[in-house]
Amino acid sequence: MIEQKPKLIKIGETYLKFDFEYNNSNQILVKEAYLSQVHELSREIWKDREIFKISIEYEQGSLKTRIVVWGTALYLGIANYGSFRAGVREIINDVNTFSDFVIERIDNDPNINQNDIIRTERRTGLTGRIQELYNRIDKLERNINNLSINQSQLELRQIKQEVSNLITVLSNQDSQAFLIDLGNNYNQNLPNPNDRRTTYLINRYGIKPDKEIEFINE
Repeated sequence: MIEQKPKLIKIGETYLKFDFEYNNSNQILVKEAYLSQVHELSREIWKDREIFKISIEYEQGSLKTRIVVWGTALYLGIANYGSFRAGVREIINDVNTFSDFVIERIDNDPNINQNDIIRTERRTGLTGRIQELYNRIDKLERNINNLSINQSQLELRQIKQEVSNLITVLSNQDSQAFLIDLGNNYNQNLPNPNDRRTTYLINRYGIKPDKEIEFINE
C-alpha cells in the first residue's frame, strides 16, 4: 500500500537516443542543446501553467535522454478546461507539441549531427494512462448492447479497479475532480487498489523520495 502520494507526477516525456557514449561531456552537450534551443521558447507552450517543472535524465549505454515534464496537484487540477477529461486531453496535446518542439530543435542544434539521434519517442506520462481509461469507458458504452451481461460486468469491474488504482496515485485534489467527472457509473463501490499496479504507477510516473533530479527551469 502506498503510504504517501507523490508530490510530482510525470505528465509527459521526450525520449531521445543518441549515438553517443554515456559520459559527462556528452550529457553536458545534450543539456546545452536543450538550454540554447528549447528552454526559453518552451515557455510559450507552458506559459498558462501554474506549476510545471522540467528535468533531463540520462541512462547508460548509447546516451539515452529523457526530457521530462512534471506536474503538481495545482498543475493537474485542470480547472481552466471545464472538466477533468477535457483538461487531460489538452495536457496530452501540449505534451505532444512540446515533444515535437524538443525533437525538432535539438535535431537542428549546430553541435549535434542529425545522424547522432537514432531514436525518438513521445510519451504521455500518467495523463496517457488516464486517457486510456477514458477510451476504455467510451468503448464499453459504445458496445454495451453487443456484450453479454457477464462481459459488460467484467469490463466494468476492471475499469473500476483501474479507477481505484489511479486515485491512489493522484493527489487528493485531482482524485476528487477525476471521480466527479467520471460519474456514478464508474465512481461508486470501487474495489481496493491493486498494490502491484499502484506500485508500478508510482515507480513509473512519480519521483521517488530518494531520487535526486535536476530541474532546469527553476
